[in-house]
Amino acid sequence: MNNLVTYHLHQTPLLPPSDAHFYQYVIAQNGVFVRAENEFVSACLPVTRLKEAIAPIRGLQPLTGWVRLKIPQIPLTLLQTAIADAQVSADNGRLDETLSYVVWSDGRIGELTSSRYHLIKPNDQRATPNSVVSEMVETTETVVMDIHSHGAAPPYFSPTDDQDETRLRFYGVIGNLRGTPQWRFRLGIYGHWAEIDRDILFT
Repeated sequence: MNNLVTYHLHQTPLLPPSDAHFYQYVIAQNGVFVRAENEFVSACLPVTRLKEAIAPIRGLQPLTGWVRLKIPQIPLTLLQTAIADAQVSADNGRLDETLSYVVWSDGRIGELTSSRYHLIKPNDQRATPNSVVSEMVETTETVVMDIHSHGAAPPYFSPTDDQDETRLRFYGVIGNLRGTPQWRFRLGIYGHWAEIDRDILFT
């Protein structure tokens, strides 16, 4: 296929639908953006922005990025559960990292449709104080977010995270687990990321 990744010059006020199977770069008056969509999110993130001191690209339209959830927000209780699980690991003396998946189930029960979130902690994960890995990369359900912990360290996205977190998905990291827990979240579009406020994702 020659349209796995496509490129669009944003010349008209209305941005047409993407023709890419994975993601599309949009060259706009104010910079380059990447956009993609799946069953739970539609997003357009800046890759490079032109500073005000630099002349805009003439003949193109400006663009504003967006992140739009296509399913309900995640229950805050799932974040609390992931934090509690990570705190148990932080109290074991080794400060091992943990990994959880937030998944979305959308199934039909009789004539009614039942849609819900739940948290999966892979049983095969191998953890150290500096990393956590699992052979489980997908389920039969939709993985909306990966959440991993950093023990007593503050939450941050490391170069290793940048190498691993390359799907169209949300990612979270939690830390400071021996004090007041802290967190950071971001949306990844195949190696491009934008940090997301907790209140956008959770309710």
